[in-house]
Amino acid sequence: MDRTRLELEPGVWLDAERAVWLEEWRTLAVADLHLGYAWAHRAEGQLLPVDTGEDSTERLLRLLAKYPAEEVILLGDIVHRAVDVPALHTELRWLALNVGERARLRLIGGNHDRELAETLATANIVLEVDTHAVVGPHLLLHGDGTDETTAEARLSETAARRGRVILGHEHPAIGLSDGVASHVKCPCFVAGEGFLVLPAFSRWAAGGDIRSYRFMSPYARLRPAERAVAIVAGKLLPIPLTKR
Repeated sequence: MDRTRLELEPGVWLDAERAVWLEEWRTLAVADLHLGYAWAHRAEGQLLPVDTGEDSTERLLRLLAKYPAEEVILLGDIVHRAVDVPALHTELRWLALNVGERARLRLIGGNHDRELAETLATANIVLEVDTHAVVGPHLLLHGDGTDETTAEARLSETAARRGRVILGHEHPAIGLSDGVASHVKCPCFVAGEGFLVLPAFSRWAAGGDIRSYRFMSPYARLRPAERAVAIVAGKLLPIPLTKR
């Protein structure tokens, strides 16, 4: 039994590499890469090591080797901050070239991506930064900057198409314990009535425990969360949730 993947509903696959695969539409989506994390902090005077061990771009290529994707969508917070440093430009070019030659690459802006379009232009990368994407019945977006009225309308419209709003932004995680002394916090997916929250693709983005955390996005707040799917040692573990 392959526990690195889980079919949430027909054609919607969760992957332990922190991605969702929309099978019928051959679309792969991840959220919250936070590229250039170390460089953004160094620009603020915090001397993080440049070699942080972040492997987001390499993991994306592994996913593309696993799935016959025609489209890859990055759901916001693609960069940690759009600092004007050559290293970030190089990483973005590498991403655009190596992912873009295998599938159509689409960028959805998040709250960390305010100046991403300018950074892409400076790096001579020809990619648009959109606010959302529609894939079949599903609406894909970052999840920030939306009022509850708009979110409610979009959730209802998407549900009427039998789809989900798929978002990032929250960096969801869940605490697991053996009931004695061991406790670990694991990144997780969160599925609820008409929505799906993806874990942060960046390993740096630890996230808050969803059992005690109030979601920032109304897309995840207006409907009950029904279950989490934790990523534990490279495997997926479904966990029922008390409706919140």
